[in-house]
This record gives sequence, C-alpha cells and structure tokens, in this order.
Amino acid sequence: MTLLLVLISPLLLFLTLRMGSGLVQCRELEARKMDNSRRIANITAAIKDMLEDYDIRLRPRFGGPAIDIGIDIEIVSINSISEVNMDYTLTMYFRQHWKDERLSYDPCLGNVSLSGILAERIWVPDTYFPNDKRSFVHDVTVTNKLLRFHHDGTITYGMRITSVASCYMDLVHYPMDEQNCSLEIESYGYTTADVNFVWQYGDDSLEGVNNIEMAQFTLSDYKLIVKMQNFSTGSYPRLALTFRIKRNVGFFFLQTYLPSILLVMLSWVSFWINHEATSARVSLGITTVLTMTTISTAVRQSLPRISYVKSIDIYVITCYSFVFAALVEYAIVNYNYWLEQKKKVKEAHGIKNNPTQNSNNKKPPELQQFNPQVALRLSQVDSEDDILEDDEMKNSMGMDALNGNDRGHRRTSLTYRPQHRNNAQNNARNNTAYGPRYTNVNPSITRRRKKKPKRIRVLPRIRNVNTVDRVSRILFPFLFLLFNVLYWVGYLYVLPNRSKNE
Repeated sequence: MTLLLVLISPLLLFLTLRMGSGLVQCRELEARKMDNSRRIANITAAIKDMLEDYDIRLRPRFGGPAIDIGIDIEIVSINSISEVNMDYTLTMYFRQHWKDERLSYDPCLGNVSLSGILAERIWVPDTYFPNDKRSFVHDVTVTNKLLRFHHDGTITYGMRITSVASCYMDLVHYPMDEQNCSLEIESYGYTTADVNFVWQYGDDSLEGVNNIEMAQFTLSDYKLIVKMQNFSTGSYPRLALTFRIKRNVGFFFLQTYLPSILLVMLSWVSFWINHEATSARVSLGITTVLTMTTISTAVRQSLPRISYVKSIDIYVITCYSFVFAALVEYAIVNYNYWLEQKKKVKEAHGIKNNPTQNSNNKKPPELQQFNPQVALRLSQVDSEDDILEDDEMKNSMGMDALNGNDRGHRRTSLTYRPQHRNNAQNNARNNTAYGPRYTNVNPSITRRRKKKPKRIRVLPRIRNVNTVDRVSRILFPFLFLLFNVLYWVGYLYVLPNRSKNE
C-alpha cells in the first residue's frame, strides 16, 4: 500500500500543477481580451474625441509659424522612357509626415494605423507634382493608402502612386547620350509662410534606387534638391528628385550600326565585279542604297521631329554616302570605259580609210584589240549624233532652196546608212566599217559640220578603267575605317569626359 502511494503521488502532483497552469493561462487570456477590448474602446473614444471638434479647413498651428512637411520616397520601378513624348513612368511609395497637435492622444495607446479613408476627415497637405502629365493611386484590392497616428500628433500619410512625368531630353548625342530626369514636389496653395517641404531623412529619404533595372538605361546618379518656386501669387516650397540615366548602346548597335556597316561592306563587292557586268553592279548598288534608306527611315520613326542633327544621323548619313558613292563610282567607270572604246572605234575607222597605213593588209593594233560587238553598241550610241548632223544638213539644203540654189542639191544625193539599222548579213559584211556613212555630200554642208561647237568634257578621261576599281578597293575601306575610329572615340571617350569636366 505504501509502495502504491509512493508511485501515485508524483502523478497526482504533476496533474495538479498542469491544471493550475491551465487556469493561470485562461485567466491571462481573459485579462488580455479585456485589455484589448478596453484598448479598442479607448482608441475609438480617442478618435471620436479628436474628430469631434476638428476643423478640416484649417491647417495645424493656423495663424502661427509654418509647419514642416517631411517627404520620403521608395521607388518601385522606372520604365517606359519615351523620346517621342519626352516623358517617363515612375511607380513609387510616396509618404508625407507632419505634426498636428489636435490629433494627439494618450501615449498608452501607442501608434495607431488606420484606413486611408480617414484621410478625408483630417487636414492633409495639398501636395502635387508640377511636371506630372497624369497620375493615379492604385486601388487593387483596396485604395493603396496608409494613415498612421502617433500619440504626439505626428501623422504618416502614404500612398502607392504611378506617375507619368515629363522629362526634356537633349538628343544631340543619341544614342550615346545621358539624360537628367526629375520628379518635382510642391504645395499647390500654401506658400512658404504656411508650409515648408523638407526631406524627412536627409539624403536617405530615397530608397529602392539600387534595385532599379531598366531595359535601355542605367541609373548612374541621383540628387535630392530643396528650393523655392516664385509665382505671381507668392513663393512656394518645392522639392526635386533628379536622377541621371545613361542609355545603353547595345540595342542600337545590333539594330542600326551593325546592319549599316555590313551594307557598306557589301557595296564594296562591286569593285571586284567586272565593269562590263552592268546588271550585276547596278542591281547591287541600288539594293544597298534602298536598304540604307529603309534603315534611315526606321531610325527617324522612333524619334521626335527635331531639327538638330543627332549622332546616329551622322553615322547613317555617312554610311548612306559611302553606299551611294560606290554606285556613282561604277557610273564613272562605265562612262569612261565606253568613251575610250568610242575613241578606239574612230581611230580604227580612220586607219582603215587611209591606204598608206593599210598597204600590207595587216590589221592595225586598234582593230586587233577591238571587239565587233562593242563597235556595234558604240554605233548605236553615235546614232543620235548622226541624226543631229543629218538635221543640220537638211536645214542647210532648205536654206539654199529658199535662196534659189536648189539645183545643185537636186543633182546631189544624200545617202544615210546607219550601221545599227542593217540586217545580220550587212553586219557580217561590214564588220570593218563602224558607224554611219555619208556619200556625195555638198562641200558647203561639210564645212558647216566642221564648224559645230566642241563638246565640253565634264569628267576627266581615264585611260584604264580598271585602275578606278583598284583604287576604290583600298580607298573606300580606308576612309570608312578612319571615320569609324573618329566616330566611336569621339562619342564614347572624348565627349563624356568633356561633359563631366563641365
């Protein structure tokens, strides 16, 4: 029996202590509930007492010194930076702090956080953003507003805002540019005699800057500014958040610069194509010119209609000039080539008609190097000059007829036989005779033909057209390489260092 009591007594003691602790916890819980109920009742009563005689129309310390409105901002994101509209989109947590002694209460109640709806029943600053285009307060799932009371009357009023603010951009160095954008904060109706805006925590009043990521820009620096703005109605306090963003050039290099470089290099391929392949060289030149035009149009569509020249315009225009110059180079080559061939035809024709030079029945060097098909093509080119000469002779005969001297012309017959109008047999039979023929021409007409004015040569004569292509193969790449060195060194190193020094 004694052994049984010894074994049961510890168990009874444990159950007694367990029941006692449970009773204590129950009493503490009931006391806590009562305290919470009393605290809620006290807070409700305190709010009721604060708002009972509260006049929302009067600022705190009305008639006394100006009150300080502290501002702090936490940036969520910066995006949609538009060069066309000159604006950017900023999402932030915007908080204001001020002290209103009329809203002080018992310190035992601690800090009280309430719904933002209560902000409609107390005085709040008339803060607005001067450079704002449009803004809104987020309302999912409820209106994103915070209202927190402190026992000494200090109030924290915060909200989540998305604002589209204007930002003037200087695009002279686009796309290697840096822009200064700002968010300005000001009181709309209260002057510096009533309110004073300050940054709540000094230089630490801006948070979230290190977490900002933008697609085309990099945030390089920011600055918090305090100033006054003078209007005709008075001086108003203003705060400004200014941040400096630098554009990333990688996208533009892949989108504009690299295709332009490849197109310029593609236009150089024509320098290695035979100058007689007209269709190949002309089609290549026109294709590169039209493609550069498309790239230039795409660049202008993504920018506002500004009058000054941008850095990307300089590069695109220069590439366009190189491509166009390659096409003009072939025009010069082709013109000089056919001009030289035409001269050889005339020299060969003169040697053939001279019996002293053709006594040994040997072909002269001009005829040995010449192709009959080239002569046929040149005779077609000369046909326009022959027709003009024929018109001059006809006009001359007409004038003689009017003067009564038409008898000689009746006995004189004029025969005009252009080479390109003969059939295939005449072409084969007359391979050595290039160009039109005139027979039995009046000497007076011949003298008039000799007196016609000489043509003015605009382009210099080039003896060997292949020399132009060989020079272009070296000159064009050298000039383009020199331009790229000066362009990239100037815009990536020289101009940024100069702007920093200024």
